Amino acid sequence: MHAWKRVGIGLLMTTMLIGGNMAAAQQGPAKETDPFQKLGLSADQRTKLDTAKNERMTSLSATQQKVMGIRQKLMALVVDKKASDREIDKIADDWAVADKEALKTETKFYKALRQILTQEQLTKLSQGNGK
Repeated sequence: MHAWKRVGIGLLMTTMLIGGNMAAAQQGPAKETDPFQKLGLSADQRTKLDTAKNERMTSLSATQQKVMGIRQKLMALVVDKKASDREIDKIADDWAVADKEALKTETKFYKALRQILTQEQLTKLSQGNGK
């Protein structure tokens, strides 16, 4: 019993640390240079790119909030001896669905990049020459 309590507390602390790191990441480091800045984007490309970036950030922010809520539920269940494995598995499945949503959002953004940028611009971006 005492060992499980320590495991639960360890998991809770890990979650808090991860949550704190995620909060710090949301604030972000010092303003990074725009990797698209030196690609010679047209005004139309810039507008479409900004729209795609904003849609991506809005969606990822919502997904991140969902994941944080799911993580809290999971940690509450893990430290509750009355919680069933079935309940824990259901929450873990919910987390996997949220992760899949985030991956789909990222993929949608990358597909948009393929439509917005020329092949030359995509090549420069992939080689890091866009910075």
